[in-house]
Amino acid sequence: MPQAEPWSYGLVRDVALETSEDHVLIRTPARTLRFAGKENAELVRLLAKGDAAEDALGAAVNASDMCAALLFRLDQIGLLIRSLLHEGRRIAACVPHRAPEHGLPQSLSAPTLQLSSRVILQPVDLGYRVYVPGSWAEIEILGAGSSLLLFDLAQGMDAKAITAARYDLDPLALDTLLRMFQWCGLLDTSSAPHVPTHEALFHSRTRTGFSRSPIGKTGEPPSIKAAGSAPQIELPMLNIADLIARDPPYALVSQRRKSQRTQGSDPISREQLGELLFRCFYTGNGHHAYPSGGGLYPLTAHLVVHRSDGLASGLYSYDAGHHGLNMIADINPSLKALVMEAASAADTTSPSQILLVLSANLNEMRWVYGDLAYSLVLKEVGAVFQTVQLAGAAMNLAVCPLGTGNSLRFAQASGLSEFDDPSVGEMLIGSAK
Repeated sequence: MPQAEPWSYGLVRDVALETSEDHVLIRTPARTLRFAGKENAELVRLLAKGDAAEDALGAAVNASDMCAALLFRLDQIGLLIRSLLHEGRRIAACVPHRAPEHGLPQSLSAPTLQLSSRVILQPVDLGYRVYVPGSWAEIEILGAGSSLLLFDLAQGMDAKAITAARYDLDPLALDTLLRMFQWCGLLDTSSAPHVPTHEALFHSRTRTGFSRSPIGKTGEPPSIKAAGSAPQIELPMLNIADLIARDPPYALVSQRRKSQRTQGSDPISREQLGELLFRCFYTGNGHHAYPSGGGLYPLTAHLVVHRSDGLASGLYSYDAGHHGLNMIADINPSLKALVMEAASAADTTSPSQILLVLSANLNEMRWVYGDLAYSLVLKEVGAVFQTVQLAGAAMNLAVCPLGTGNSLRFAQASGLSEFDDPSVGEMLIGSAK
């Protein structure tokens, strides 16, 4: 390049500093970095205040070589925000989540520039953030010309045909901005099939290594809720010792376990359903039959009863502490539709005798686990599926987990929030054929 790129620099915003006269500590969620020397300490303090040009930083400590070395090191470990200047103002910033995989490209890699179909835009102060899930860094767009450039790139552009004047940028700023986009993964540079955006986003936000942000337990759970009143319908209490004595061995149960979509002609009895719920969900004895992230147990079991010997049709919630049922709604067209949609999901035309619906208290999980909350809920749903299938095999019941269900219809029927207390898992349950 005939000219140097017009950069300013700043420290990433999610670190903590501990400074003294002759050294500074930079604490990230993963590690602590120590930079010795009063010049380095002053440089880090200046970077933490906001954007500064390299020559201004070097002049502030009268040590340009030391400044260049510090910027290089911070850049290599992913702690340096690099902002592009045009006519003295910031128009875009590269904000790293982790160390870069390579340096800023010296040239564009493709003759046609196409914005990635996986790009996500979110508003931020003075502009918006643009990123591809899983990328090492995001771009903050801070100028109207840059916004127009994104619009044109979404349509696809010939790199040679781009006119800098259209974006109120000089040629050097435009070229640098495009190379920043390529560096951060905003441009399609490969014809290989992409991972779906929602999968990449979910995966990168729930697995470590993609960013400095802590993943895991980030808060304390709320206080334990007081036990509620007795349920409307008390189910027969069972004796664990009796179940142990009559149950087949685990090896046999695990071999019997399979998804059974076809159910018997006789409806499941209230006693059978109560026993299944007792085996899988009862907590009155202080024990849970399946694991849960942090021991929070956010799931609640609901039953849409279509046909049962001893229970009226309708929607019920299971009281795990008291081993009973509370009726939420009588059978209605919405619940009937929910049952038929579940049958369709299982590729059968016969409605299930019982539709088990698991809802999750996501607010509580988010409070404790942040971004990891939904991932932990889904893992718990899988554990419940296995628990119910094994119990069903031991009891000779027809049980079939489903891949999806209608959360909106369940929210309307139950009165629960479709995002704070959503349905997250469904199973067909009935008598065996």
